Amino acid sequence: MKNDKVFKRIEKNTFASCIPIISRNQNELLADVEAGVANGCDFLEWRRDHFRPDEVVKSDEEINLLNAIKARMPNQGLIYTYRSHREGGVCLTSDEIREAAITTAIKSKVVDYVDVELNNEATFLERIKQVLKDSCTKWIVSHHNFEKTPNSKEMTALYTAMDSIGGDVLKLAVTPHTTADLRCVLQETLKYNDQTEKTIIAIAMGELGGITRIVTELCGGSLTYTAGTGKTAPGQLSLEEIVDLRKKIALI
Repeated sequence: MKNDKVFKRIEKNTFASCIPIISRNQNELLADVEAGVANGCDFLEWRRDHFRPDEVVKSDEEINLLNAIKARMPNQGLIYTYRSHREGGVCLTSDEIREAAITTAIKSKVVDYVDVELNNEATFLERIKQVLKDSCTKWIVSHHNFEKTPNSKEMTALYTAMDSIGGDVLKLAVTPHTTADLRCVLQETLKYNDQTEKTIIAIAMGELGGITRIVTELCGGSLTYTAGTGKTAPGQLSLEEIVDLRKKIALI
């Protein structure tokens, strides 16, 4: 069957919004997709690790679900994330199960991006990269630290590693505890953003990092994740709140 999907891209230094979908069953999933689309977001992220946790979904059912999601998305891009339990995934899942699901998502030809963490086994990442080579799906390579903000040297090393390994979009999410932490995130992201042609997603989680979710394109990033039916990270705001704040500071 001919695939006439137009793949949507996260543009460098350009604000875009994404609502994560954390539904636990099919009825909730499709209803949440429709609600996200009605909310006017640019992307939806299917957080696959939240869906029927502890169950193995067969590849044909996975593809049917992805097609059902796509059919409800007239203009939005789709990000597929089967988050590792090592970086905030909802349950402990073997790499074998995650790899099979991610591979199926890529081969479905309806997913714009897969988000796969830098902190995976090298052989795991290499196999995912090989599947991506024959696909229009792009890779968001990510790193999350829910405890602290790495220092300047460590953040530069993380950006460099994500860039070097071949990610199309570099995503770094860290947790600031002080304004000095926040300044460090902004400084290192802006500096690396000038050094690479690749798009960056930079998130300072928690209330202190709100600026990185509201004016992402001024902080060296692009995509902002907003709260949908639930939050997937500390400090997420609703899309309505973000749009309202952007209007107040004349960015809209």
